[in-house]
Amino acid sequence: MNFKHYILKIDYKIDIFLMILFLSFINLSYSQDIKATAELDTNSMLIGDQINLNIKLKCPVSKKIIWTELYDTIINEIEIIKKSDIDTIFSQDKKQINLFQTLVITSFDSGYYAIPAFKFIYDKKNDTTFKIAETNLLFLNVQTIPVDTTKAIKDIKPPLKAPVTFSEILPYILAGIVAAIIILLIIYYIRKRKKKQPLFQLHKKPKLPPHKIALDALEKLRLKKLWQKNKVKEYHSELTQIIRTYIKQRFNIDALEMTSNEILHSFEKTDIKNEELNIKLKQTLTLADLVKFAKGNPLPDENDKSINNAIDFVKKSIVSIEETSNEKISITPP
Repeated sequence: MNFKHYILKIDYKIDIFLMILFLSFINLSYSQDIKATAELDTNSMLIGDQINLNIKLKCPVSKKIIWTELYDTIINEIEIIKKSDIDTIFSQDKKQINLFQTLVITSFDSGYYAIPAFKFIYDKKNDTTFKIAETNLLFLNVQTIPVDTTKAIKDIKPPLKAPVTFSEILPYILAGIVAAIIILLIIYYIRKRKKKQPLFQLHKKPKLPPHKIALDALEKLRLKKLWQKNKVKEYHSELTQIIRTYIKQRFNIDALEMTSNEILHSFEKTDIKNEELNIKLKQTLTLADLVKFAKGNPLPDENDKSINNAIDFVKKSIVSIEETSNEKISITPP
């Protein structure tokens, strides 16, 4: 080998060395700029257990960080049960920021697994060039529970019973209430059926007192203005019908089936001793008989007088009864 060729080989090795040194320097500068780490609570776990995987990222505040995307699994054999929020802590000089996240992981397959590095994309402000920071590689040993073959095989332990909650028994409570209501309705229906009573009875409105009914009817008759329309007979017939009904309901005299004289005679035998009432009642009944049977044609004043006397008779007979101090009225049959 000649000297010139030896120098060329040395120069080539120097170039490679300088390139490696340069790349190392770049990585070193990046590592000083941003640092990502990951660590496990333990590197060995039993199958089905849960451990924490802590991810940390340290970088200047000026960096824009895109946090690594985490799904339900890290690899097929390692599942993520829970992810915490990303916590942030600033340095005292506010120039550095530390980001933390904890993953709760588990595995249901035994074996020795490599957890790949978590990658973070970052850049500087006003810089469109993106860079990647990676955590260190982790290894996890998932072991099965050792079986002692020298001991007898035991039965599988049944699942533990969880306490019953109110929301679980609520449908049964509601079903019981509905069933009880249905049974009560059936019993109610059977009892009503046996007694031949209607299922639902509407409360009847209280009846109006006889004097109230009579006064309302007399006022309606006045407003009809029958005699003014030459319906004198209809006017007096309706007027006496109102008075007869009032006497029957108020004094228990069967005035609807009596003649005018019989009504007057029965009314005189009651405990109500009021000559004025007798006169007013007699005028109204007598004029009505004259119109109905003798085809009389009363004067307008007589027609008005009849209804006024009827109204006075009803009103003053109320006062007379109240003055009897709740004594029962005695009636002597005619």
